[in-house]
Amino acid sequence: MMFSLKPQYLRREIRFWFLSRPRHFVIDRSRFVRILALIVAATLSSACVVSNFRGDGKLVDYGPFAARHRYVLDLGPVDLGRTGKYTYTMSNLPSVDFVIGLEIVEAQANQFTGNQPAHSGSIRLLLETSNHEIVISEDGPLESWIWSFAKGNFESFLYRTGKEHWITNKDGTTSPVPDGTRTDEGWGTYFLPRPDITYRLTLEVLEAQALPRPTRLLVTGGGWK
Repeated sequence: MMFSLKPQYLRREIRFWFLSRPRHFVIDRSRFVRILALIVAATLSSACVVSNFRGDGKLVDYGPFAARHRYVLDLGPVDLGRTGKYTYTMSNLPSVDFVIGLEIVEAQANQFTGNQPAHSGSIRLLLETSNHEIVISEDGPLESWIWSFAKGNFESFLYRTGKEHWITNKDGTTSPVPDGTRTDEGWGTYFLPRPDITYRLTLEVLEAQALPRPTRLLVTGGGWK
């Protein structure tokens, strides 16, 4: 059976399903599953290249249903097995918080238990505007970068946060406050781009890995969570 994935049809289907139910009702399981299938299919099919983006790589928009990483800019593979520099430019990025990091394909699937995969080597990330304003400047061994992953996946994402301190609110709760933010909210490898600004990103491999794994440089941001 073929389902239309146009947003207006999806909204109509969901609205009809809820409005057609009596106040106390038994869920029509087959129809409910059909609606969930529509939502999932619409989410998966909503990915598209952002046409007004300018620069290296392709910026993909996974749509408003994406919980995290709505926008993904894949800048391509990098070789951590040899020292050297990579440079990129980007402009017309959406005005959402982005984070720059390395996606590394591990030899084994990631698990919540056990030791972190060995990520030897050292890199430097520098992001600056066309006016030479520094937005991000981070360097150090990859072992000191934050390791993010999903259980069972082979991909790890390595990035950095900046320094922060905690304050106590009037209601007794505590909240983090970032320290040392740079131009365009640069903090660790996070930043909030301005659409009319051209950015220059430099990745430098300072110390090569002895056993490098397949690695790509990604810039990701957005999502409703």
